Parts: sequence; structure tokens; C-alpha cells
Amino acid sequence: MENTAAEAPDPIAVIANRTKRFLHVLIEPRSYLNAFYLLTAFPLGLTYFLVLTAGMISGAFLSIIAIGLLVLLATLVAAWGFALFERELVIGLLGVKVPPLSLPDPELVSPWRMLLRHLRQPATWRSLVYLLLKLPFGIFATLLSGVLVGAPLFGIIYPLVKINIDGLSPQALGNFIFPGMFAVAALALSMHVLNALGRAWGRFAADMLGVGEEQRQVWEARRRAEAADRSRRELIMNVSHELRTPVASIQAHVDSLLLPEVDRPDAEESERRLRVTAAETRRLADLIEDLLMLARADSHELKVTNRAIELAPIIEQVGLALAPLARAERQVTLSVEDVPDDLWAVGDADRLTQVLTNLVRNAINYTPEGGVVSVRLGAGSPEHVQLAVSDTGPGISAADLEHIFERFYRADSSRARNTGGFGLGLSIARELLEAMGGTLSATSQPGLGSTFWISLRRTQKPV
Repeated sequence: MENTAAEAPDPIAVIANRTKRFLHVLIEPRSYLNAFYLLTAFPLGLTYFLVLTAGMISGAFLSIIAIGLLVLLATLVAAWGFALFERELVIGLLGVKVPPLSLPDPELVSPWRMLLRHLRQPATWRSLVYLLLKLPFGIFATLLSGVLVGAPLFGIIYPLVKINIDGLSPQALGNFIFPGMFAVAALALSMHVLNALGRAWGRFAADMLGVGEEQRQVWEARRRAEAADRSRRELIMNVSHELRTPVASIQAHVDSLLLPEVDRPDAEESERRLRVTAAETRRLADLIEDLLMLARADSHELKVTNRAIELAPIIEQVGLALAPLARAERQVTLSVEDVPDDLWAVGDADRLTQVLTNLVRNAINYTPEGGVVSVRLGAGSPEHVQLAVSDTGPGISAADLEHIFERFYRADSSRARNTGGFGLGLSIARELLEAMGGTLSATSQPGLGSTFWISLRRTQKPV
């Protein structure tokens, strides 16, 4: 019995909490924006109605001459302008997300074709109906707002005026209780009613003033198809540029080694050419891997299986695999910080290994001889684990830093030709990390190096 009594909510606290929530509407800016929109609905609706009906009637009467068509056209343009203005009001005052009135179409350049497209859009005629309906709604909304807000405001102002006139008399102080306190409650109730009306009208406006969901889906599908087509064209151009160089280099060096013995380079030169051929072969493999990654990404085959993974073995594996490569090819030191054995995160072990390998290889490629590439833990947070891949390379400029995660973007195209890659690795690495629920970002200081930050959700070792 004692536990039941202890767990029962305090009636006074419950009433206080509900009263607080009820009165909170009085300090919400959105309540007053809604009320302002509803109070101005009538004058705006009247303006729309008069302009549009006058234009349509006069245009219809004058349609026997050319000027009538011009009047109708001007009326249509005015209606479009009113609709754009009304859409901004609904977004700004009612706080409703309204789709655009039209979707961009870069192929339309002729004003005549733009006008025809405008006339064929259902949103054009829906917005015209909306503007004409704004008058009857405005009459109702403005009258209702005036009554609901005006009476409580009078009840609030009245006690203040009485004190100013009569001084601090008992009767004047009593006016703060009635009608004062009742007026405050009535104003809060009025605001709740007006907010509900504003939300209802806002939903109606979103349906009438914006393009339909089906049209948006068609446009989005078309936009994605155009983006994919541009991506394919860029890929073809990049392939033609990037594959030509390593293939030509490999062919030239191999041909020189197949010359007759009298024309063949000496042993030292032959060894140098073999090393160049091996390096170009690895670069060619990197380019082909980029292409395969792009194909898998575009076919949605870059799938991840998220589960609890231990980070220490993954980081150690990447360090052991790439440290000899860094020393042999670039004379770069790869430093891997010891990671606690009990550090777990949510992700895909294979994909995280792939991302880390990509970031470390990029860092090695862009670090000059004698430089250092490090993999370490970042500051992180109680909810996230942070890994950092840093280098002592030339760094990335602020302008390039904004675009390095875009496909086919490379901060230094001349240097990229020597290191391989289409500029796909970073964009795909970010896609993989986002699929794991993590993030990938970068910071850099030109001349001092760059750091790429991996953030993953922290978790506990599975039982």
C-alpha cells in the first residue's frame, strides 16, 4: 500500500503541469505569427479577389481584340505573383513546409514555351482557386480572430486602465482576478483555437500552392537520370585520360625490355624500368578498383552489415598491411596508435577496413618522402568513437576542402595522375560510413598536412 501511494502522481503537480502547458501558448512566437496571418487574411483575400476577378472579367469582355488576351495574360502573371507571395507567407507565418510552385527545367529557354508549360501545370490552376477561396476564408478567419483575441485583450487591459484611473483601490485590484485572470485563460484558449485553424489552412495551402507528389517524384527521377548520365560521361572522359598514361608507360617499358640484346638497356636500367612498370601496374589496379567501386555504388551493391565490431584488430591489420608499402614506395613512416582492446563500435568490419585502407593509402601517396602518416584515436564522445588519419603532406586549400567528397573531384589533378584514382575513393568512403551510421569529415592546413576524421557510434562488447 505504501509503494502504491508513493508511486501515485501528485494531483497538484499534475494540474500545475497541465496549466503550464495550456498557458505556454501565450509565450510561443508562432502563436502570434498565426494570429497575425489570420487577422490579415481578409484584406489580402479581398485584394486577390478584386484584382483577379477584374482582370478576368475585363479580359473576357475585351477578348474580341488583342488587348483582351494581354489583360488575361497580365492577370495570370499577377496570380502567379500572388501565389508566390502567399506561399512565402504560409511558410513564414504559419510555419508550414510548402513545395515549390514549379520545378526547374533548364531545357526551357523560350518565354512562350515557359508560358505554355505554366498553363499545363495543375499547380497553376490550383493556386488560382486557392487565391479566390482566400476571400471567404479571410472573412471567417479575420472575424473569428478579432473576436477571440479582442475580447480577452480587453479583459487584460481593463484592470490596468482602472488602476491608472482609480488608483490602488480594492475594487481595482479585484479586477485583476475578474476579468483579468479569466481573460488570460480565455486568450490562451483563443490562441489554441487559432493555432489549430492556422495548421488546417496551412495544410490546405501546401496542397494547393505546391507541385503534386507525383510530379515531384517524376522530376526527381528525371534529375537522378540526368545526374547518372553526366556521371557516365565524366567517367568515360576520366577513363580515357587516366588509363592511357599507365598503359602507355607499361607498354613502353616492357617493349624496351624485349628489344634485341644489343639494344636492350643494361641490368641497372632494366631493373629501374621494371620497378616503374610494377608501380604503373599497381596504379592501373587502383584505377580499375575505383571503376569497380563506382559500379557497385551505382548498382546499390555497396551494402553494409552493421553489428558490434572491435576496432583494435581492424586498425592493426591496416597498419601491418600498409606500413611496408609506405616505407618501400614513398619512404614514409606509418604510425599506428595503440587502441584499447575493449573499444567497440557499430559498423561493418570489412567495409571499415576498406575505408581505412583508402584513407591511409591516400595519405601515403600525398605525403612527401620522410613524412609521417598516423592513425590515432580522436577525442570522441560518450556516444561516438572517433578515428583520425593524419599526414604531413601539402594540405588541402579551403576551396578544395569543400568539394573533396564529391565524385571525380581531385584537389590536385596533376598530382592525382601520378598517384592514381578518379577521385572516387573519398566519396565512396563517406557513403559507406554513412551507411554504418557514422560520418567522414576532413580538416587541413595548407603546408602542414590534412586529417580525415571517422566517427562511429560507440557500443559495448556483445555478450
